[in-house]
Amino acid sequence: MRPASPKRENERSFTSRVSFAWLLPLVAIVCAIGLLWQSIAERGPLVRIQFNDAGGVIAGQTRIRRNDVDVGTVEAVRLADDLNSVIIEARLDPLVAPFIDADTRFWIVNARVNTTEISGLSTLLSGSYIGIDWDEVEGETQRDFLGLEEQPLTPRGTPGRRLTLTSEEAGYVYVGSPIFFRQIEVGRVERRRLSSDATQVLFDIFIEEPYHRHIYPESRFFSVSGLEGSFGADGVSVRVESISAFFTGGVGFSNPAHVDDLEPIERDGARFRMYDGRKAALESIFQGEEDERFRFQARFEGSVKGLRRDAPIEYNGIRIGRVADVSIIMPNNAGDPPEAVATLQLQPRQLGFDAVSIEALTAGLDNLIAGGLRVQLATGNLLTGSLIVKLVTDRSAPAASLDRDATPFPEIPTTASDIEAVTRDVGQLVSQLANLPLDDLITNATGLFVDLRTLVSSPEVGGLPASLAESLDSLARTVAGVESAVTGLPALVEALTEASRNADDVLEGLSPDSEIYIELSATARELRAAASSIADFADLLEENPNAVFTGR
Repeated sequence: MRPASPKRENERSFTSRVSFAWLLPLVAIVCAIGLLWQSIAERGPLVRIQFNDAGGVIAGQTRIRRNDVDVGTVEAVRLADDLNSVIIEARLDPLVAPFIDADTRFWIVNARVNTTEISGLSTLLSGSYIGIDWDEVEGETQRDFLGLEEQPLTPRGTPGRRLTLTSEEAGYVYVGSPIFFRQIEVGRVERRRLSSDATQVLFDIFIEEPYHRHIYPESRFFSVSGLEGSFGADGVSVRVESISAFFTGGVGFSNPAHVDDLEPIERDGARFRMYDGRKAALESIFQGEEDERFRFQARFEGSVKGLRRDAPIEYNGIRIGRVADVSIIMPNNAGDPPEAVATLQLQPRQLGFDAVSIEALTAGLDNLIAGGLRVQLATGNLLTGSLIVKLVTDRSAPAASLDRDATPFPEIPTTASDIEAVTRDVGQLVSQLANLPLDDLITNATGLFVDLRTLVSSPEVGGLPASLAESLDSLARTVAGVESAVTGLPALVEALTEASRNADDVLEGLSPDSEIYIELSATARELRAAASSIADFADLLEENPNAVFTGR
């Protein structure tokens, strides 16, 4: 038997040659790689937010918060490429990653104290933080955002309605100003800005639930300043909307009296006009919204000083519109007088038409103009010199019709105003006052005062009080005598009655045919008549003591 080869004896397996000491580092590296991969996979997205300034944000310290809960951390703060803004890089929690889409909003929260709010005071101790807000719908993930300059006043998902108000001026309405309905705060102003053409101020407002169900297309919004007063024939009235509106301004809205048949606004973004005050808003409810289709024009010769924009248009004492504009047309030929053109905004509802077409309105005006309807200037206030426009019926006016071809609006014929006549009468009155003999009147008045002073200082007038006192004493004595006489009247009546009875007793023993019987019976009748008269006189004095002096 051949002996084993030495070479085979020296051969060893691969596992026998590898030491387990080398396997431990390899396993550690694999585990580390796995943990690193898991950490990378499980960490949230990194987002970049651009702000105008950092606002106290510090890398590694400032938190991202929603509802006061941390959902991320700021990792880096650096200047943007334009060197005028900052880029903040923040790592968010992976749980919120599905909601980080184009609708996500970021803003820096600092302490804020102004006329409309006091907020963020907790940041004085804890430092600034970045607020985040998103909707409840998952969307396409986004990494770059433009931060908001101000914190949104209403969180996403808050039930209610967002609207836009338009106004010619901002007034005293600010971001954060309250919205009132029947003096109850129901929302707030979230934003104010200029329109794209810079002709209007736009206010984005939010009305909370359930108050948004009371907003209709016919609702009227108006600015409030906390205290609103008016003075008129009924006296002075003062309305206080809210004490807070003194400092922040505010907006109120009202609805028509009957809203049963109206449908509330069902979508966000509806636009409403904001009126200057509650009175103007309520008037617009009755008058209806202005429609430029119902605009006409009128030409006036001579001066129209005192006619202003928004001057009322009246018909039979009822306001039916306003003057939308006043302009002047220069003459084409030298020596011709210029003409003033007033644009008349009519309110068909004031004329009794709730829903009328422009064709129907112009046809109705044609009939009225054929009957003598004309536009006339009239004095609105003698003290201020303001003018108004009236629609009057002038039967003596020459025949005319509505000029539909006039531009920019159909033209209504005019008639002469009474302003010149009033001015002429005032001039005549001033002239007559100037022609009065004022010097003679003053001289006569001075002489009258001198004569009165002489009369009062004369001895005769000085003795009048003593004579008057003597007359009063005499009158008092007369009254005392009358009172004494009145006191004795009952006894006198009783004596006369007793004498009459005695005469009757004597008459019973005499012959009716004798002369003494006849005379004594006549005396008895006179006694009874005298007693009756004195009794009536006593009753009269008892009821009216002044009868002695007045005779009644």
